[in-house]
Amino acid sequence: MLETADDRDVLIARGGAAAIDLFICYVLLEFPVIYVASVVFGETYEALGGGVVLLSLLALFPIFAIYSFVLEWRYGRTPGKVNRGLLVVIADGRECTYRASAVRNLLLYVDLLGVPPVVVGLVTALVTDGRRLGDLAAGTVVVRSTRPTDRDEAVSADTDTSAAARASGDEKN
Repeated sequence: MLETADDRDVLIARGGAAAIDLFICYVLLEFPVIYVASVVFGETYEALGGGVVLLSLLALFPIFAIYSFVLEWRYGRTPGKVNRGLLVVIADGRECTYRASAVRNLLLYVDLLGVPPVVVGLVTALVTDGRRLGDLAAGTVVVRSTRPTDRDEAVSADTDTSAAARASGDEKN
């Protein structure tokens, strides 16, 4: 099994990647639709007032889940993960499959909806070597990538680094 999922730096990088991806989803995908809706349905849009913000946040969840699903299935990463040097793979190092990406991103709703699920997600990540509930159900792990364009080399380098870290840890004991 790959071992960088529980690395504190990887957990922090995952949070940064999610923030980047949420920003991309909102600004590049959702905001243009909101703008067009405000022009086309001006009176209805104005009548909603502050409700527009709530509706846009609710619409952001499925947009983000679909965005993550497609990009992780096709490329093993989203732009946020590329920026943070992360890669989603199956726990044995194979590339992320259609099914694995679908499962991990459907369970993303557990992480995003409300405080209790967030607490459950954080506790799960701490107890399960950094893997969130979606990763556990899908059998995936997020690893550090040294080369964003080459999945096999990134997984191999991660495994080699983990083995080296274990070996140096054994020498200290």
